[in-house]
Amino acid sequence: MKDNKIFDKLVLTGALRFVGKDSETGENMYVKTEMLKDIDPKLDVALSTYFSEMAMRLWEKGFIDMDVTEANPIVKLNEKSLDIEQVKSLDANERSALKQLIKILFNK
Repeated sequence: MKDNKIFDKLVLTGALRFVGKDSETGENMYVKTEMLKDIDPKLDVALSTYFSEMAMRLWEKGFIDMDVTEANPIVKLNEKSLDIEQVKSLDANERSALKQLIKILFNK
């Protein structure tokens, strides 16, 4: 119950933003906003670290393109990232991260 209150607070304050529903699971998907740094710096770092690790895994598996030698690489989708059969080979966390990444990139 406490976790739900914290999550609700983060959404209501704008620290997390709704980006859509997962087409597979129906779960709501959210991304962090710049406000999270001020509201909960530790969570901001943890989410950034998690997303960086997931991006690296997706890059290693060939689902995204980026120059990993850059400090803040530009992430690009490629054919494999949009191939439904290929995406099915990812584990649930990787698929979720890829879906969120696609939503973020298409909303820019």
